[in-house]
Amino acid sequence: MPSIEHDMLFPAAPEEVFALLRRVDEFPRYADAVESVTALDEVTYRWKVKTNGMSFSWDVAIVEEEAPTKLSWASRSGIPNTGRYRLFAVPGGTRVRLVIEYHLPSKLLDKTVGRVAKPIISHISGQAFERVRRALIQDKQKQEQTTCA
Repeated sequence: MPSIEHDMLFPAAPEEVFALLRRVDEFPRYADAVESVTALDEVTYRWKVKTNGMSFSWDVAIVEEEAPTKLSWASRSGIPNTGRYRLFAVPGGTRVRLVIEYHLPSKLLDKTVGRVAKPIISHISGQAFERVRRALIQDKQKQEQTTCA
């Protein structure tokens, strides 16, 4: 099963980072290709992504949630996939490790779609990670300015 991994330091406490990552429906703010994320219930979300002129849609459900250290999901439709965030308190903030695994049901799809899917998923998740990190930095700067004022 192919996987994509990201690891990044976020300048905030694990509780803050987890709360931001848990607001799944806000992910269109963090990745250009994500058109929408719609909550279907408290743990299930429909993702719509458009990239390279192609549109994709799938449903995922949060299957494990242990605030502020672990958040995992699994697809309910579309390309079978799972993912998990692991959060670790470290000096200066929180280290977050993201792993996304997906399965294409045939070798032909893996050779054709897989060559496109991995870079797209990697780009979207990497861009979201970086933008979440920036949002946390901006929030921290605003809090510091408010405290100093």
